Amino acid sequence: MKKYILIDDEEIFNFIQSEVIYNFDMSSVIESFTSPVVALNHLQEVWRASAPLPDFVLLDIRMPEMNGFELLDALQKMDESKWKDTHFYMLSSSLDEKDAARAMTYSFVKGFLEKPLSDKIVNEINQKKC
Repeated sequence: MKKYILIDDEEIFNFIQSEVIYNFDMSSVIESFTSPVVALNHLQEVWRASAPLPDFVLLDIRMPEMNGFELLDALQKMDESKWKDTHFYMLSSSLDEKDAARAMTYSFVKGFLEKPLSDKIVNEINQKKC
């Protein structure tokens, strides 16, 4: 059973991505957040409690409250080694090469993906996690 956290201010993208993930693996546990601030607080609480971290975090870049890079900056200030088993993927509807290059400067970011997710992409990221 894999655990996913979806962070996108557009609820419809969280819904679509959840459906694609469930189609891939119905036993998946998915938490979705439309507020990156609430998601960051949740991740920090899980981290501080030494509770099991998610297998995957799928993070939108462009959000009004806090963008994906700001969320990553906050997580990077924590002990990065704790995130070594969590695969972070940045999601965007535009594949800006500058965003992709910036995303890959974070040690725990494993890739830059185009929204919305597809069955093929979910399969690929799960194969990398195994």
